[in-house]
Amino acid sequence: MSPEPLEAFVAGRRTPLTDPAATIEAAVAGAAAAQHGLRALSSADRAAILDRIGVALAHDVERLADELVAEAPFLTRGDMVLEIERAIDVLTLTAAATREGFDELVNLEGSTRGRNAIGIIKRVPHGPMLAITAFNGPVLIAVHKIAPAIATGPATILKPSPRVPRAAVSLAELVVASGWPADALAVLPVGNEETMQLVADPRLPFISFTGGDFGWAIKDAAPRKHVHLELGGVGATLVAPDADLDEVVEQCVLGGFVRSGQACLSVQRIYAHTEIHDELVERLGARVAQLKAGDAASPDTQVGPLVDDASAERVTAMVADAVEQGARVVCGGTAEERLVQPTLLSETGPEMRVLRNEIFGPVIAVARISDMAEGVRETNTIGGALLAGVFTQDIDLALSLADELDAGGVIINGSNAFRIDTMPFGGTGRSGFGREGVRSMVFEMTAPKVIVVRRRPGL
Repeated sequence: MSPEPLEAFVAGRRTPLTDPAATIEAAVAGAAAAQHGLRALSSADRAAILDRIGVALAHDVERLADELVAEAPFLTRGDMVLEIERAIDVLTLTAAATREGFDELVNLEGSTRGRNAIGIIKRVPHGPMLAITAFNGPVLIAVHKIAPAIATGPATILKPSPRVPRAAVSLAELVVASGWPADALAVLPVGNEETMQLVADPRLPFISFTGGDFGWAIKDAAPRKHVHLELGGVGATLVAPDADLDEVVEQCVLGGFVRSGQACLSVQRIYAHTEIHDELVERLGARVAQLKAGDAASPDTQVGPLVDDASAERVTAMVADAVEQGARVVCGGTAEERLVQPTLLSETGPEMRVLRNEIFGPVIAVARISDMAEGVRETNTIGGALLAGVFTQDIDLALSLADELDAGGVIINGSNAFRIDTMPFGGTGRSGFGREGVRSMVFEMTAPKVIVVRRRPGL
């Protein structure tokens, strides 16, 4: 059976992608033309559109989850229900922020020359956005970009992962049906060559990319554009001797195996103080062994297959490398084709790739540390992170560790996978450039424009 032909979404309609060049031109020209007209939408208009999208998603969670798993059998049904629920949360939070507004006042009277002057800072879009998304969040990653765009103005060209193009088109249909102008959102499931043409197109001055290290090549290719990158990491959580181990186990297992470990903020490394290391490994092993791996479409499955054969081979090779160098497989460690069993490794060391390279699979590696300073050093060796986790009951220690950890954020008494979508979210160093999250993403896709009103004194 031949694969279904790819469809784009342009000017409010699905269209076969039989002539990519013409379709791309129609989409980009439409977005550029729509940009000026978006100014006419008030904050109330924008918030109402966001609310309608959220309501439409909420009315159809189960069916949408089934459709997502059918297109992406490497993402479990449970993960896809959570995917839609989180997308609704992003829309709801963005609608609330939109009603509150993003404009600010600046005090000019702090200078004697500013007497009787008022400064208003408005957020003005850089222009139409090229939004490039990844396979592991077919709806949520797109919503992280589209919702702030609706809130503040840039027309959007969405370039989805070629593994999940239908989800993006269906989402775009829903957005336009909810009242967003048809030319202000297009979906182009094109290949790498066409994507780089879009990156170079001067009509798309803002680029937001979610994915792997290829994001840096995009940034290098567009030096005069505003580029936002949300990339990967080797997620780490530190556990102090006084930590609540029940909470550590629950949060780290949840964060380590969500999306079968195929998540940028997945818990991959746990640095456990030697005083509690053995007990923690035992508890983690018992919990990980309970996870059910299997068919992604089954409601009971917690860990499903990886996205492709190469990913499964990479994960099993990294596990084998660790074992060859002395790591112990507490549970898991085997694979059948793309299905890698949930795996816990202990006795891992810095010479092992599993503590240095992103594995993007269902594997957690526990390393023993003699003190928390060692955990900080090991965490920071990677050269940047999205989030880091710290478990301790000592607030002074927690805040000291938060200061020392090189990450975009630090979660105290939570794993590095904890995220609420009002948080600024993004990495340091190799893990990204810029921040997303409702207000943070609005600020990424806009520039401040100051309007000064000088009034004459007196009545």
